[in-house]
Amino acid sequence: MIIDRPTVFALSTPVGGAITVLRISGSRALEAAGSIFKGSLEDRRVSFGRIVDGAGETVDTCCAVYFKAPRSYTGEDVAELSFHGSYAVARRVAELLEEGGAASPAEPGEFTKRAYLNGKMDLAQAEAVMDLISSSAEMSRRAAARQLEGRLSAVIASLYERVKAVSARLAAYMEDETGEIEWDEAEEAASIRAIRADAEKLAEGGLKSRILRTGARIAMIGSPNVGKSSLMNALILRERAIVTPIPGTTRDTVEESASVMGLPVVFVDTAGIRDTEDEIERLGIERSVGETEGADLVLLVIDGSREINAEDERVRRLAVEENRKKTLAVVTKCDLPTVVRPDGGGRVLGIDAVCVSALTGEGLNLLRERIASAVAPTESESTVTDPRHVSELSAAARALSRAEEALPGLPDAAFEELTEAMERLAAILGRDAGEELVDSIFAGFCIGK
Repeated sequence: MIIDRPTVFALSTPVGGAITVLRISGSRALEAAGSIFKGSLEDRRVSFGRIVDGAGETVDTCCAVYFKAPRSYTGEDVAELSFHGSYAVARRVAELLEEGGAASPAEPGEFTKRAYLNGKMDLAQAEAVMDLISSSAEMSRRAAARQLEGRLSAVIASLYERVKAVSARLAAYMEDETGEIEWDEAEEAASIRAIRADAEKLAEGGLKSRILRTGARIAMIGSPNVGKSSLMNALILRERAIVTPIPGTTRDTVEESASVMGLPVVFVDTAGIRDTEDEIERLGIERSVGETEGADLVLLVIDGSREINAEDERVRRLAVEENRKKTLAVVTKCDLPTVVRPDGGGRVLGIDAVCVSALTGEGLNLLRERIASAVAPTESESTVTDPRHVSELSAAARALSRAEEALPGLPDAAFEELTEAMERLAAILGRDAGEELVDSIFAGFCIGK
């Protein structure tokens, strides 16, 4: 049942472009739109007309469309006005709507919040709306789109129903006084264990797919003047890091976001690692070492135009042996006569390697492919991307583990843990979600969404 909430309005597109769209939602949406729009307003038909003020003066020409509840984005009556993207026009239209009293300004995320409250989507789908809006790379967009169309919701709902079925059988067994209800404890424990494994797998995939939100951190390390800064500039297609032939030019980490084969990444150019008496450079090197610890992938950059030296070996030990990070060797300056080449297995210093030239672009596309292959989550791993969902799945898995442990001899305790698991899974979908949780989620949305 749709609750009659106050009618609200907001711009659903940025002002300043060719066209601006203003959305009105609520039981008085048709009345509010009709008070300023002179033209036909028919259900699901676009009409051309004028926006006018109280004196009948034209504010702008406009296209308008009306969606009668429940066949709208929010599930309520909705009217949308499309007019020229002028700040003055947008401001005047908002003033006229407020003056008319039929509608008031919407809160951030209120349209999507109403869609959730009116049953047009569950909470996981609603969160996907903001993920889709904020996606910066193709893989992020695809993951958000899959969640918006309900793929995650279907998986979580299936887990919920499986727990519910075990819980129902346990309840029937505990309430049976005739001894007629069959209960195979080993079989039910196996069912719980299987559900827990699926929940844990989803949560683990969610931890891997966090890079779809934050970007994979790619730390570029190496000895001075091996071409790290030139490499980063070539990968992001613009001059971001300072490049000079003077060793020690980069004295601090330089970060830049980019998209690599549709994957959001954050490249981190670091100070060249070497022994130095310069205090500032030494601090930069310490930060370089720290970056390898938090990186999803380390690019060990080696100057292919000179022999591998002790500093290169030192950097390799740091990345591979000390921090045990996933590492890819990048041999630079391959446009010059090279003395460092991958062996028959395609490796340098025992690490898979790619030869590139930042000057000519040779090998850069292959490097991008190797980076994406090394850190991109699979489609199944990216079913879950939201930290809230990971947290709830992990909590559900722990409750299921406790239920399995309690099953022999403590059916009441097992039943309580199964109930806890169901509540955690339901929280992902927003079933019986508390007002505080809902408000906190939608507070992060933009106005007009």
